[in-house]
Amino acid sequence: MTNSVQPGDRRPLLDRPPSERYRPAADVAPVAEPGLSQAMLRPTALVLGGAIAFVILGGILGVTAGLIIAATFLGWLTGRLVSPPAAAAAVGFTMVALGFLAIWLYGRAEGGVLDPLAYLDEVEGPIVIILSLLGGGGLAAAASR
Repeated sequence: MTNSVQPGDRRPLLDRPPSERYRPAADVAPVAEPGLSQAMLRPTALVLGGAIAFVILGGILGVTAGLIIAATFLGWLTGRLVSPPAAAAAVGFTMVALGFLAIWLYGRAEGGVLDPLAYLDEVEGPIVIILSLLGGGGLAAAASR
């Protein structure tokens, strides 16, 4: 093996200095902000998914206390996916409220005749409703920080 570099030889010049690789490229397009439809996709999916989960748990399976656990988990999940905290709390609160309304609609389809407030007071109880609303909205706000 012979070394082709001899003492006194100069290294070839580079096309550009190595420090240029740390500069932002001029020809790269800036990242566009998501549009309104893109920004609303995640909260809408969370609200609809939460309402479906509430109907399954509270309507079909008849679970009452488990709705609090479901609301807090869905609130935490909402907080991880939606920010800022005020928006996450609004989405979490809306999700739980729509979930309870969906439970009432399911009961109505089964032959119920009570209005939403009387039905939810009779079937779920005020403690479950209040704790679910606080858990869903509060945990969403706390988790989005």
